[in-house]
Amino acid sequence: MQVIKRSGQVVDFDPDKIYQAILRAAQTVYVLDDALRQDLAQVTKKVVVDLEEAQTERPTISMIQSLVEHRLLDAGYINIAEHYISYRLQRDLERNGYGDHINVHLHFEQLK
Repeated sequence: MQVIKRSGQVVDFDPDKIYQAILRAAQTVYVLDDALRQDLAQVTKKVVVDLEEAQTERPTISMIQSLVEHRLLDAGYINIAEHYISYRLQRDLERNGYGDHINVHLHFEQLK
């Protein structure tokens, strides 16, 4: 499978990049242990399955990130999802020249 980067460049899909991004977000919230690493590896595998089931010839990075966010929230990793989404939004702002003017910090609250 190949993916389309934001620049429009087409590259080979690498699920490890998803896993590493999730781990970086998790490290901002938790001390990583083997159990959490395994749980997050399962989240990554579910994202890969979602991509395969979508049968999109070349998914975009944005599509993949949306799947990651959904799977993190679905697995109950709300704090990790907050940090993952905040980081992605901050990077988008930086790419568009607003990184020095706006800082993103999200906080989700579960509705009862």
